[in-house]
Amino acid sequence: MTEQSATEFSLAPAEQRLQALLEAAQRWIDEQSLILPEIEYILRNSRKIVYLYRDRPTAEKLPAPLRTPYELMVWARPERGEGDLSGLEQYAHWFARWLLLCMPGEEDLQDEVCCQSLIRAQSRAQMFVY
Repeated sequence: MTEQSATEFSLAPAEQRLQALLEAAQRWIDEQSLILPEIEYILRNSRKIVYLYRDRPTAEKLPAPLRTPYELMVWARPERGEGDLSGLEQYAHWFARWLLLCMPGEEDLQDEVCCQSLIRAQSRAQMFVY
């Protein structure tokens, strides 16, 4: 995605925003070296956790240099909980916070990003099954 302000991103057509979000989510999944069961856990729980963060900061309150959905990923990172040995709970909170930063109040689009990310992960996993 080209350099856009958070406002420009929020005003882009839904399909364009969805594509940018899916690209950012895939990049994050790849960088974290997540495998399919971990991705399924994270996405399933992110959809539940997103409701915990409804009133938290939105993209309008972020520093000006943050422009793309991928750049928002770093800002959304929560602290790791003491009992979270695998880190998966942190990843679920991280993804949920990111969804809300990128799409505050757009539950349908948030769900679509989770669903499409899961479909992509499952498709990629099937490519390696012989």
